[in-house]
Amino acid sequence: MDIIALCEKIDLQPQVKDRVDSFIKEFDFKTVDTYQAGYLVYENMKESLAKTRAILGEDADGIKILACMLKAAADAYEAYREKKIPDDIYISTMKCFSRFIDETYKMTGKFCFDRYWWTTRQIGCHLFRIGELEYEIRPSEENVVIELHIPSDANFTPVSVEESLHSARDFFAKYYPSLSEAEYRCHSWLLDGQLQRMLGQNSNIIHFQNRFEIFDEGEPDTEFIEWLYNTKSMDYSSLPENTSLQRNVKKHLLAGGVIRNAYGRMISQ
Repeated sequence: MDIIALCEKIDLQPQVKDRVDSFIKEFDFKTVDTYQAGYLVYENMKESLAKTRAILGEDADGIKILACMLKAAADAYEAYREKKIPDDIYISTMKCFSRFIDETYKMTGKFCFDRYWWTTRQIGCHLFRIGELEYEIRPSEENVVIELHIPSDANFTPVSVEESLHSARDFFAKYYPSLSEAEYRCHSWLLDGQLQRMLGQNSNIIHFQNRFEIFDEGEPDTEFIEWLYNTKSMDYSSLPENTSLQRNVKKHLLAGGVIRNAYGRMISQ
């Protein structure tokens, strides 16, 4: 698969696709090929990204690194084909690029790419979008675990989550049989037990929390503000109050509270 064909399949924004197209016509990908291959090894992703960015130089809007990542994503199609993983999973997984650009545009009004630190997982074939959720094959201290992530556009109802989990179990049993019994984990602000006091028991978030045993309450963080409030502003007083969760978390923050990224393991799979 070539880069422009991939751009079309993932519905990359036309304004961004044109800029990517202009860049790839002038760029020699041989200068980064060695580092691109490094994404396929989980432990090498960070170093490979740093070396690629060093070669690219100034890249204020992220179009250069986006083009390189799209090239790696297009190349990864062969790995999907070798394992006979369906095209719909490949496309769903790689749509992360257009989704991230949309999210940044909504917050900044600019079409730029700033999630290159995360998409190494997709292009390295370590993370797959299966239904509504994403599943990352991640080495841990003891063994390999499957870590769940919740995309911003996910239908988060209990039924949709269950369907995704069921499909994921089938996926790993078929394409990664050595992981068929792997432990499922999640590291997210959505697992913070304080949310139990801010939401009704029929909340989608509470239903999701109840699937997990929390083994570490985690560290305080503010990254959740971007997802809950669609802003990067740290001015808590200006945060919107369009939902009960937004209102309750805002009140909690203004009172000096924090939200933690808790660690949980799935109770039953």
